[in-house]
Amino acid sequence: MAPALNLKLIRLATMITNTQINTFEQEGAVTIDTPLTDDQLTQAAQLMDTLLPLGPPRPGEKKPRYRVGENSLLQPSFVSIIANPFFEEVMKKLLYTDNVVITNTAIRKTHPQPNAKFEIGEHTDITYGLADMASKPRRMDLGLFIWIKDVGPKTAPLMYRPKSHLQIAQWMDDRPTYLTKSTDINNYVNMQDTHSRPAGHAKHPDDWPDLEFEDPIPVVGHAGQVSVVNQAAIHGASTNVDTKPRYSFFIGFRPRDVVMGEAKSRFNGRQSYLPKLREVLPPDRHHLIPDDVQ
Repeated sequence: MAPALNLKLIRLATMITNTQINTFEQEGAVTIDTPLTDDQLTQAAQLMDTLLPLGPPRPGEKKPRYRVGENSLLQPSFVSIIANPFFEEVMKKLLYTDNVVITNTAIRKTHPQPNAKFEIGEHTDITYGLADMASKPRRMDLGLFIWIKDVGPKTAPLMYRPKSHLQIAQWMDDRPTYLTKSTDINNYVNMQDTHSRPAGHAKHPDDWPDLEFEDPIPVVGHAGQVSVVNQAAIHGASTNVDTKPRYSFFIGFRPRDVVMGEAKSRFNGRQSYLPKLREVLPPDRHHLIPDDVQ
């Protein structure tokens, strides 16, 4: 007989349906329910309020920073969310693998600006070719956006252009360009040239092919839901024109045996953070830490 934990994980894995998986594949994003409790959400929101007040103005600016955040989370209230096996099981389904590891974590709080102009900062975080998305396991990093409180169309929703990840991949065909031409390859690990493998590298409108993309739409959700977004899709943060803050919690995953290109600064950050995360995770969750972390 299989151990009770394994049976529980199998049940958790069914919480993302085939229909939801297909939506993610075709549209580039999907929002699903999670087993997070009200207590977990309340504690996370309270800690985010403490950690993330309005930020000081950037150099040369007078207005405060309304979108503030913190990376590399270790606080117990946050670790209880990171350690939930539900997220691991969902990522296994979407990354075509039996083993995933955590790459990074972050929180963001976007303070309200009810009289501001609604704006979007569009970009892609990474580029994937068709073969990257079809491989088993996938040659992809994938992130979860957990909504600690309700996010509506005015509450600084993440905006994205449906199907844009597929449009860009199809346009590149069988020779994807993962880094822009001006990128110094020496600032990256695991990259021999711009075509080596997917690498976290932001691209902006001037870097995209001249295609007819769909208009951006909001990613909305209720407290406790999670949105999975393909970060090769065109997306961006938006202005919070509501009267309440937006609270988001990010966990990044990768298939265990997949090697990705990575900026040296981010690679070094992972090497510093993930051993500390392993120390505060429950022992039965230590397998979420990559093998290349000392």
